[in-house]
Amino acid sequence: MPKSFCPIVLLNILGKLIEKAIGNRIQHHTIMNGYLYPNQLGGIHQRSTANVGLYLIHLVRASWVKGLQTSVVAFDIA
Repeated sequence: MPKSFCPIVLLNILGKLIEKAIGNRIQHHTIMNGYLYPNQLGGIHQRSTANVGLYLIHLVRASWVKGLQTSVVAFDIA
């Protein structure tokens, strides 16, 4: 029913959309201008856990090509 929609709910949705758009623009600006460390992988678009795994595999295989031995140590600190 049209009467069941509250203006407060619509403002909440619009606020989330605007927040997302501004966040994406800020993130894009900081990446393009080099404000973030290049190896910063957490919390950035297109740099997910799967990307980190692929990057790690790339580093290991690149060292194998050079004839080096590679070890990986992972910690889960809570």
